[in-house]
Amino acid sequence: MMLSLIIGIVVLIGALSFLRWYGNAKTEEVKKTLRWTGIGFGLLIVAFLALTGRLGVALAFFTGLMAWGWRVFNMIQMGQQMSGMFRGFSRKMSGASAQQSSEVRSAFFRMTLDHDTGHLDGEVIQGVFVGRKLAALGFDELMKLSVEIRSDAESVALLESFLDRAHPDWRARSHQSNSEHTASAPVPGAMTESEALLVLGLAKGAVRDEVKAAYRRLMTQLHPDRGGSDYLAAKINAAKDALLKE
Repeated sequence: MMLSLIIGIVVLIGALSFLRWYGNAKTEEVKKTLRWTGIGFGLLIVAFLALTGRLGVALAFFTGLMAWGWRVFNMIQMGQQMSGMFRGFSRKMSGASAQQSSEVRSAFFRMTLDHDTGHLDGEVIQGVFVGRKLAALGFDELMKLSVEIRSDAESVALLESFLDRAHPDWRARSHQSNSEHTASAPVPGAMTESEALLVLGLAKGAVRDEVKAAYRRLMTQLHPDRGGSDYLAAKINAAKDALLKE
C-alpha cells in the first residue's frame, strides 16, 4: 500500500514537471527528450518483467510501447505546427484590424475615421491649437479655431464635418448666421494614389474589389443622407475614382 502511494506521488511530481517543461520547450527539444525518456522507461519495465519471469509479456509490452511512442511524437509535432499556424493567423488579423481607418489631410488638420466605430476625430497640425485633438477641445475653443482656419476652405469643411457629429447644434450655439458658418464644400482636385489609399483606409496594392468594399463601407457612414457631409462624400468619391481609373 505504502509502495503504491510513493509510486503515485513520484508519477504525479514527474507529470507536473513534464507539463511545465513542455510549455516552454521547442519542438526538437520535446522530441529528443521524450524519445530518450520513453526508451529508458520502456527498458526499465522490460527488465522488471524479464526478471520476474514474464519475458513474453515484456516483449509484447515493448512492441506496443514503441508503436504508442511513435504516435505520440507525431501528435506533438502536429500540435506544434498547428499552434504556429494559429499564432501567425492571429498576427495577420491584428494587422488587418489596424488598417481599418481612413485619413484625410488639409492645411490645418489630419482627420481620421475609424471604420468599425464610425468615430471621427482630427489633430490640429498648425496654428494656435497645434498638436491638440479636436475631441479634446471645448466648444468655445472650436469656435475660435473655426475663425483661425476660415482662409482654408478645405479645413473649414473638415471642421464642420466634425462639429456636425460632435456638436449637432453648433450652428445654433455659435451666435453667427448660417451663411457665415456654412462654407461650400470645395470640390477635391486630382487625387494621388497615396492620398486615395489614406482616404479609403487601404494598403498599397489593394485590388478593385477591396476598393469598392471600402468605398461602400465609408459611404454608409459619411453620405450626406445619413448625417455625413458633402465634402467628405466628395473626398471618398474622388479616392475611389483615382484608384479605379483605367
